[in-house]
Amino acid sequence: MEKLSTESMTVERKGIFDKNHKKRFELTFTCRDRKPEKSILIIGLNPASTDVSILDTTTTFILNNLIPMGYTTMTVCNLYADLFSKRLKPSEVANNTENRKYLEEVLKRGFDAVLLGYGNTFLTNKFVKEEKEHLLKLLKTYKEKVVDIVDDKGEYERLKATHPLMAGRYFPNRWKLRPFEFEEKDTLKEAGNGKLPEKAGEDREKKLPGKIKKPEKEKKEKKQDEKDNPNQDSEPVAFAEADKQVSGEEKDTGGSDSEDLPHPPH
Repeated sequence: MEKLSTESMTVERKGIFDKNHKKRFELTFTCRDRKPEKSILIIGLNPASTDVSILDTTTTFILNNLIPMGYTTMTVCNLYADLFSKRLKPSEVANNTENRKYLEEVLKRGFDAVLLGYGNTFLTNKFVKEEKEHLLKLLKTYKEKVVDIVDDKGEYERLKATHPLMAGRYFPNRWKLRPFEFEEKDTLKEAGNGKLPEKAGEDREKKLPGKIKKPEKEKKEKKQDEKDNPNQDSEPVAFAEADKQVSGEEKDTGGSDSEDLPHPPH
């Protein structure tokens, strides 16, 4: 019988919640006894589970793609810490100050990289825009370390802050981390909310939704959250779908792990 070799790896999981387990501020995976140590902070949209023993699809993709890149500590935080049973409803988050402060403290740990992965849903939601704007301003201090996901062939390079779920499904094991492009002007509109490249933006400039009027349109925010964004940590948006979302021709598709995804471009 041939000599057999044994390989083992211990991955420790740690979750940080509020006392009522209605918010999850952090989920960290640490590969023990792996050298050299290399850390990355992933910032998504909102958490999906209070159970650290369960790996959802998004988390599985993160581990399967980042561990081979040499990362030994992977910390997952989000724009929102609130846990929703079905999908994120930004208008129902009364106060996100606690999560903002937590993110600010987490960033001080000195990660080797900060991965933006909140995706391209909720593009026109004013509450999510505000959180993205606040985060991007906070990250200016760490801009040399901020990255997002792109495929190794550049087929999805037009998308920014691509969600790990989309990246894992469309180009598994082909992830490449590229420097995130911060815009010097108008951070909220251009850098934080899925703006398409210049040419695509010009083609659709006249089609963008108008400014939100108060109080009529504001009253519809809660219903729009449910209609426009049927996902909580999912993010299956490809080129055509992203274009339509920004132009207002089609609402955010989102989708749970079980839903069909649009075909990737060829």
